[in-house]
Amino acid sequence: DIAFYDTSGGGATFSGGEPLLQRGFLLALLRACQEKEIHTAVDTCGFATWETLDSLREHVDLFLYDLKLMDAAKHLKSTGVSNELILGNLQMLSTLGHDIILRMPLIPGINDDEENISQTGAFAAALPCLKRLDVLPYHRAGADKCSRLNRVYGLPETRPPSDERMAEIVQILQGFGLQIRIGG
Repeated sequence: DIAFYDTSGGGATFSGGEPLLQRGFLLALLRACQEKEIHTAVDTCGFATWETLDSLREHVDLFLYDLKLMDAAKHLKSTGVSNELILGNLQMLSTLGHDIILRMPLIPGINDDEENISQTGAFAAALPCLKRLDVLPYHRAGADKCSRLNRVYGLPETRPPSDERMAEIVQILQGFGLQIRIGG
């Protein structure tokens, strides 16, 4: 696919699940891509030790970094883990000069309130190497997957945000001087 990457300007994106959980395998793939001059991106939530990120970061051209909630207690309640490590890793990567596209999966009733949007905007605006913030509107693709796996879908009543609400959120975030894109 190198000819395609050269023509399109693309490369290899490692996502998952969480690619940082497979550190050794990911490192081998990143190094192999780097040897072939293939652009690399890692799509992560950042919930890993700094040691893990530090061992990989020199082989990553772009981090696609999910940021869900700024409030520590709400993050713990919604995801089951603290956001302290996630925020710290993001700040460190940005401070060290890594290209980052921040991705905010927007889930109505979970993280679409004015307080979280504003806190996210302020935090993102303070990151020195942020390329842009992608707002990812909630979708129901997981409902079908859960059904096929005989699992219960956790957000059965949740609907995607309206176009009007998305425009409001984009306007708030742009107020922090951020480059915003819907989708990603």
